[in-house]
Amino acid sequence: QERSKNYQCIYPVYFDSTRSREEGRRVGKDDAVPNPLAREIADALAYIASTYGVDLRIVLEPTKTHPKDWANPGRVKALLKRDGKPSTSKVSNKRHLYKLIADYLKSHPTTEDTPKRLQIQGIPMPKEKIPPPAIPRGSKIGTILPLHSPALTGGGVSDNFLKDMMAEMGGQLPPGMAAGMAGMGVGNDSGAQPQKKVKDKKKK
Repeated sequence: QERSKNYQCIYPVYFDSTRSREEGRRVGKDDAVPNPLAREIADALAYIASTYGVDLRIVLEPTKTHPKDWANPGRVKALLKRDGKPSTSKVSNKRHLYKLIADYLKSHPTTEDTPKRLQIQGIPMPKEKIPPPAIPRGSKIGTILPLHSPALTGGGVSDNFLKDMMAEMGGQLPPGMAAGMAGMGVGNDSGAQPQKKVKDKKKK
């Protein structure tokens, strides 16, 4: 097996036209697209590998999530180095790879039917039009998401998902989510009880 450090992890948020650099985008604004999905990035890498005749050892991890893109699960790993050296001279570095992926995504835009191309065990394939995602106040998420997105499954963000995410991030929610959770009835689960006000009794 190749050592994991030789793989480049690629998240959809890197190509999201609605995001700023600070919010996770890594390509130029002109190369970004709306609603990028991990499944389409895997297709882009497969196309690049076929076109350039290189073996990128593509791995799609549908449940991995970028901390700044909680509603769009999925990432793709590609092998760019072997023994510390580039695996191919045709893809010079990760920026070049991002550019090639962006070109593919721009020529293959995401549609409402795109999420149906990735089936996840336990997630039924919708027979009707997929409802729009539940967007917590203050969050920035795509309008087309994977079927297993926490913003779609169960009609919104689940408590278990938030607890798991907070555990992974040291008890902190991702930027943009904290404000919205209060409005959805999800708050601190520390078990602390609110203090009751005690009226001062007048001394007789």
